[in-house]
Amino acid sequence: MRHLIPIVVAMWLAGCAVGPPLPPPASGPAPDMIGTWRGTWAGEPLALLIVSQTPDSGYAGISVGAYQLGGPRRPGISGVLTSTIRDETVSSRAEGWFGNDATGRLLLLVQSESPAGLQYLTLARLHRDQLAGSGESTFTWGPRGPAELTRQPR
Repeated sequence: MRHLIPIVVAMWLAGCAVGPPLPPPASGPAPDMIGTWRGTWAGEPLALLIVSQTPDSGYAGISVGAYQLGGPRRPGISGVLTSTIRDETVSSRAEGWFGNDATGRLLLLVQSESPAGLQYLTLARLHRDQLAGSGESTFTWGPRGPAELTRQPR
């Protein structure tokens, strides 16, 4: 029985893994990103509706319900990610966190749990209303590859 404990703990920790690591925290407050962003992901239509933005959201750590008890915090977003999975349009709740790349450019990591599995996008802010980067899915039939989004007029 004792030899099973390390295996169970290792499986539990592997189950807690969360997508790609975040870039270093964003320096200063994040710009207003609320709105509708449309574009493509791996050549298929993509939309990100950012409905709220917080200056201090949790990414990892210990949580009880909606309350984070420990772990790193950073500016973040919440909204809806709409992507194409097996030629169908699928919308799922999305959350994201801001960071900076090595050159200081703003990055946004978006994570969404679709009915088929997790999806991740890492997007750099190229211009005020343009994001570009790449993404991947944890399921083999999901989108993966380059992504570009442009903010739509409000």
